[in-house]
Amino acid sequence: MKNLRAIFSDHLRSKRPMFGTWLQVAHPVIVEAMAQTGFDFVLVDGEHAPTPPDVLAGILPALEVHDRPSLYRVRSNNSDLIKSALDHGVSALMVPMVNSAADAAAVVSAAKYPPLGRRGIGPWRASNFYYNEADYVASANSDTAIIVQIETGEAVEAVDAIAKTPGIDALFVGPADLRMSMGLAPGLNDAFLATIKRVADAAKRHNLAAGIDVAALEYMPTYAKLGFSLMTTGVDTSYIIEGGRALSEQARRALG
Repeated sequence: MKNLRAIFSDHLRSKRPMFGTWLQVAHPVIVEAMAQTGFDFVLVDGEHAPTPPDVLAGILPALEVHDRPSLYRVRSNNSDLIKSALDHGVSALMVPMVNSAADAAAVVSAAKYPPLGRRGIGPWRASNFYYNEADYVASANSDTAIIVQIETGEAVEAVDAIAKTPGIDALFVGPADLRMSMGLAPGLNDAFLATIKRVADAAKRHNLAAGIDVAALEYMPTYAKLGFSLMTTGVDTSYIIEGGRALSEQARRALG
């Protein structure tokens, strides 16, 4: 099996364009279909969807059989959730609502083995049920990318302190929460662009990747010019609804 952790982290750290899509329906059939959509990775949402770490053992094989890396977003900056997700074998980790250097340090502490952190030894599925434990433990710190979300005005003010935290690989803007936190209007207005540019610039200063969720594809060129290389768009539930609606309308038109 390919080392999907290294594949993801190498791509991310190269700052070449990297595109992912969101998964909320944690069923192996849906997951395996999503693995074949052509995106560089699938972002499994454990924050706003019913996908706690315990569910991961049942769905990660459906991505791995197609050599598709998984980026898993935990529900919160909680060491137990982070440890469990990594022990299940996710390719990379995203943590929401990181608002300070202390928050970022807590993420790294939970996600990295000593001496970089305090993660306990027990990578049951991540190490192929301990058959590859030595190799996994030796490479996990370097191979597993850690992405923190910048979603509040507080986080923007602390973005340089967050970015210089050793062990962080990328800063990822959550546009909806950021706009709400700062009272910004929807769309690519000047205030919003100036705010996210601060995030992208901080990432560049500290040699990190900058990421953002994309609500409309026409935003992508603007984000790329600002320095964002990691982007996500689309979600499984929308594919089902929008695809079904389009097909039902086509069927009715076909019948006149």
